[in-house]
Amino acid sequence: MDGSNIKTDYPVVLRFQGLYPHHLAGYEAHRLRKGGDLSHVDWARTKLNGPPLIGPEDWAAQALAEIRDMTAENFAAELASLEKRNRKKDIERRIIEGPKQPWRPTRHGPMREVILTVNKDWFDGDAAFFGEEQVSREDEFGTHAVAWLKKNFGGDVIHARADRDEAAYHIHAVIMPRATVEIAKPNAKVPTASATRRMLQPSIHPLIKDYEAAQDSVGQWFADLGLVRGECRAAKIREARKNGEKAPKRRYHAKTWKWRAEQELRLKAKAEELEAEKAALDKRTARVVEREDEAETVLAVAEGVASGDFIAHDGDDEEPVLIEAADAKPAETKTLQDLRRRSPSGFARAAGAFGRAWGRLFRQARSKATAEANARVSDAMEEIGRADDVIVEAALRLPLPTRTLIAGIRKTIPAMLRKLERSGKGHSAGPQEGLPRREDPGDEEKL
Repeated sequence: MDGSNIKTDYPVVLRFQGLYPHHLAGYEAHRLRKGGDLSHVDWARTKLNGPPLIGPEDWAAQALAEIRDMTAENFAAELASLEKRNRKKDIERRIIEGPKQPWRPTRHGPMREVILTVNKDWFDGDAAFFGEEQVSREDEFGTHAVAWLKKNFGGDVIHARADRDEAAYHIHAVIMPRATVEIAKPNAKVPTASATRRMLQPSIHPLIKDYEAAQDSVGQWFADLGLVRGECRAAKIREARKNGEKAPKRRYHAKTWKWRAEQELRLKAKAEELEAEKAALDKRTARVVEREDEAETVLAVAEGVASGDFIAHDGDDEEPVLIEAADAKPAETKTLQDLRRRSPSGFARAAGAFGRAWGRLFRQARSKATAEANARVSDAMEEIGRADDVIVEAALRLPLPTRTLIAGIRKTIPAMLRKLERSGKGHSAGPQEGLPRREDPGDEEKL
């Protein structure tokens, strides 16, 4: 293939991720788009993913079944070896312990997931590189990836697929590194093989054992597509340390299953944070609406009082309450019931304030009216007293029979005055000071 017009600054991306057998169920769920983080999936393109490039559809189930067979075979071979050497106590101990997993404990696990891809922009450049009659860059990359996997890992590549429904086309593959290990006799002066054991051992593959060699390998393999090796970060770190310089940070590539779990937790936390923010916003919004309703209710009550549609009326507890005036215009002003329903707190504040103000106004008016009435009665009583004095003085000049008649009439005046005084002042006080008591014998003698 002629690569003279191909851009050469796109690095091929290779990543190995540790994998345990119990991760395969989650791996398959994500492959089939039935679980895991699916937020980045373009569902319109999922149908383009197609069948596996390597391995059958039930590859995961077959792999787990094979691992179970390996476990059982290893256990049976171990017991047979112990029985052959007549190690009865060891046989009893191993039966109690049960079968062991067919791999040595490691930080990364006994299997590997391989991811191969290139920057999305490279795949988007089909028209500039391939002719209309040629295959797409995605297909060409997939063909190269499958060939590289088979060449370097052979039959241990139990699965490979192409994902076309995410940000960039990429290849996923799973390697199950099978090995047959000879088990030496314990406590033997000259170790000799006593049994063999089938194991999962990633280090049997040189490219898994040497990550930099794997990067070199894919760089060379994909060179005819115009791709280059990724950055030699490990070499730069070694060179910086050798020269006493600050080494660049190593890139951290999370395990795929772990990355997906972290993404799910992050998305869940973000969703919970957004939900909490929404709840707080809804609460603040409701409070603002409540305050607006309260303010508008107070204003509406004030407008109703000012227009005369609402008036004060003495309530059962002698506190004035607001009622609607007989000539109120409900079409123009909302009724008191409407305002009470809209904002109970605002209505209570407004009605209480206007009711109390109205009560104080009328109490002041009644007090003023009472004081003025009392003053008028006192003035009238004083005038009557002075008039009575004039009558007595004038009667002294009249004939005796006339004076006797006047004296009889004057005896009824005090009772009438007291009744008048009580009705005017609102209490049962005695005659006003300064008003002569007309029952005084001296007055009788004068008349």
